[in-house]
Amino acid sequence: MNLIHGIEIVVSAILFVLPAYIANATPLILAKFIPKRRPIDLGKYWLDGKRILGDSKSIEGFISGTLAGFVVGVLLNSPLRGLLMGLGAMIGDVLGSFIKRRLGISQGEPAPILDQYLFILVALLFSGSAGYTPSMEQLIVILVVTPILYISSNYVAYLLKMKPKPF
Repeated sequence: MNLIHGIEIVVSAILFVLPAYIANATPLILAKFIPKRRPIDLGKYWLDGKRILGDSKSIEGFISGTLAGFVVGVLLNSPLRGLLMGLGAMIGDVLGSFIKRRLGISQGEPAPILDQYLFILVALLFSGSAGYTPSMEQLIVILVVTPILYISSNYVAYLLKMKPKPF
C-alpha cells in the first residue's frame, strides 16, 4: 500500500464514522447552552438501588446527538447512514452509562474501552443493519483512531472547561 492509498483509507474511514463522532460530542456542547436538562432515566433507580443512568444522560442530549448525526449524514450525502450512526452512537453511549452504573462506576468517571468503543460499535451495528458497512481496512482504522480521538477530544474539552476532568 502506498502513502496516498493509506491516507485515502484513513480519511474515508473518518468520514464514514463522522456522524457517530459528532453525535457523541454534541450533548457535551449542548450542556453549555442548556444547563437545565431532563435526565433520560427521570431520576429513577434500578433494581440494584443505583441510578439507571444518571443526570448526565439527558433527553435533550440524546435528541441533539441523534439529530447532529443526521445533519452530518445529510452533509455527507448519506442522511440515512447519518441518522442510524447518530442514533446508534447515542444508544451505545446510554448503554455504556447503564453498564457503568451497574459496575459501581460513578458518573463522569472513566471506564476504559467501554467509553471509547461502545458508542462506535453500536453506531456501526445500526448503520450495518441498513447495509452501510466500512471496508475491512476502514474498520481497522476506525478501531485504532477512535480511542485516540476520544481521549484527545476529551482533553481538549477539559482545557476548554467543558468537562471537569480530562477523561
